[in-house]
Amino acid sequence: MYRFVNNNDVVPRLPPEPVFHHVDALRYIDSSGTIRDKTPMLGGLLDRAEGYTADMLAPASDGVRDHLMKQYIAALEKNQH
Repeated sequence: MYRFVNNNDVVPRLPPEPVFHHVDALRYIDSSGTIRDKTPMLGGLLDRAEGYTADMLAPASDGVRDHLMKQYIAALEKNQH
């Protein structure tokens, strides 16, 4: 079982730990749509910042936009081998 998190999607981060323990097998979809098994702390923060700055007119919308199912499907299709 894997837990996919698309860049700045707010929903997979709720409720926060320790209130809720998420599945450990995280797959992170970075701001370019690449699925990563691991993301270093600094690299993840920089990537999330890149996602927030993708739309300078609405930076807060990235968390909502990244939650859309079509974004997850596009990333999964892009990463098929």
